[in-house]
Amino acid sequence: MLSDRQPNPEEGTIENWLSFAEAKNRDWEPSPLNNFLQTDRRDAYQSLLTHPEYSLDLLKLCLTEAKQRSAKPYHIQNIEAPGGCWESGTQIDPARVRARTPDGKAFVVYAYQLVYVLTRALVLDEEDQVRHMCNNRACIRPDHLAIGSAQQNIQDDERRKYAGNSPRGRGQTLDARISKNLQLRPDPWLQEPLERAKEPRPPKPKPT
Repeated sequence: MLSDRQPNPEEGTIENWLSFAEAKNRDWEPSPLNNFLQTDRRDAYQSLLTHPEYSLDLLKLCLTEAKQRSAKPYHIQNIEAPGGCWESGTQIDPARVRARTPDGKAFVVYAYQLVYVLTRALVLDEEDQVRHMCNNRACIRPDHLAIGSAQQNIQDDERRKYAGNSPRGRGQTLDARISKNLQLRPDPWLQEPLERAKEPRPPKPKPT
């Protein structure tokens, strides 16, 4: 029986994820209810899983071309997604993949969606959203991705803004008429002192 255990962050290399995806794709079978659940999106994902050799080549290309970033210091904001991100595209414009499967289906999908589908061998429904637990929409690292609802995806967007890592990048301005230097969000990864440094008081004038 195939284990559902995923590669952990320490051993989650591209090679290990490709081996994991190959095993999941080899054992994939369409749902008995597939004919009753057909949509364009489901058909696209199913066409990928029906042709594992083509799809795994596509997956390998996505993962090997991604830019691997160094891991951030341990912080509350990366507790759900330890390890460095694998970036493809940008926060505001994540990479897209043009697929044309051997059965003639052609479609465009976000790279992070394709990576999630092929590493888990899942056919996603219309309401399923691929979430970024690392607050980085450019990331395609498989263990930084999770499935969720549209509401959860909206909450993730709010969390990205709070973290200063919105789709438009760090330094997201606030909706307030204050000077620009005060609108920049601080980098949450920087160490902050526990107490504010006390400014020295000016000396009192001596009595004359």
